[in-house]
Amino acid sequence: MSIPRQIDADLSIEKKDKRRRLSLDKQEARAAFVFVLPFFIGFVIFGLAPFFYALYISFMDFNSFKSLDSLKWTGLSNYKAIFHDSVALSSYFKSFYYTVIYVPLLTAAGFTAAVMLNKTFHWKAFSRSLFLMPYVANIVAISIVFTMLFDPFGGIVNTVLMKMGVENPPLWFAGSGTAILTTALVAVWANFPFQMIVYLAALQGVPSDLYEAAEIDGASRWQRLTRITLPLVSPTTFFLVITATIGSFQNFTIFNALTRGGPGIASRVSSLNIYEEAFSLNHYSYSAAQAIVLFVIILLISAIQWGGQKKWVHY
Repeated sequence: MSIPRQIDADLSIEKKDKRRRLSLDKQEARAAFVFVLPFFIGFVIFGLAPFFYALYISFMDFNSFKSLDSLKWTGLSNYKAIFHDSVALSSYFKSFYYTVIYVPLLTAAGFTAAVMLNKTFHWKAFSRSLFLMPYVANIVAISIVFTMLFDPFGGIVNTVLMKMGVENPPLWFAGSGTAILTTALVAVWANFPFQMIVYLAALQGVPSDLYEAAEIDGASRWQRLTRITLPLVSPTTFFLVITATIGSFQNFTIFNALTRGGPGIASRVSSLNIYEEAFSLNHYSYSAAQAIVLFVIILLISAIQWGGQKKWVHY
């Protein structure tokens, strides 16, 4: 065979290979689209569409039962009303206060449990299963148990404290100064197993030879923890902090089950206040405006965290 014909044959084979690869790529793209499509449809119907509807009615006067045809455009009046509503403003500060307590404690508890369970000991698998139990428990069952434990008048916790010599034990869920703190502690107990599982996966990806080299160099356990473990799991920490922060503002269930915003409005966080405005007072436009403001607050906090991660996250 002559050289030109050989070259033509090689080019023909290359073209066929390219077509075959393009065909496979198209098949993979179609398969991926089919798998993603149900989630995308669900997101549009249950996520994106309600968001834009809430944004739309936040500029209307839908604050009482009326037909949608009679709604009037009110502009920013619902948003302006928020800044003159002391209950709404305090609910945002209470949500932020809850986040400041909840996120650091949750991250620390998850990391500590992961470090403990990452060691080799007897009944390791059984211990991990026990740690997972709070995460799979029903929130209503959790609220019943902890309401009994922290009952200020006859609960186990206060009974033990009084026997230890504490004359005036805390009121826990019934105290205006302790309701949010106690709820945050219960939420940490219920949710730290998820953080633990993710941290366990990250810890098992840390090369063991780094610890061996550090130990040979005379590094203490604290130095190995701060110089090796924490920097190498920092991307995981960033992910968990972001998700925990977002989740902490979506705290309706835990507060509704434990305090219902009480005593008075001492623990009436923003999510609970939005619910009360919408479904107790029928202030749909006003509650939608509060929800949009909460969305903006979460977005800003997430943006700040995303910008600050360059200083402490090591990839």
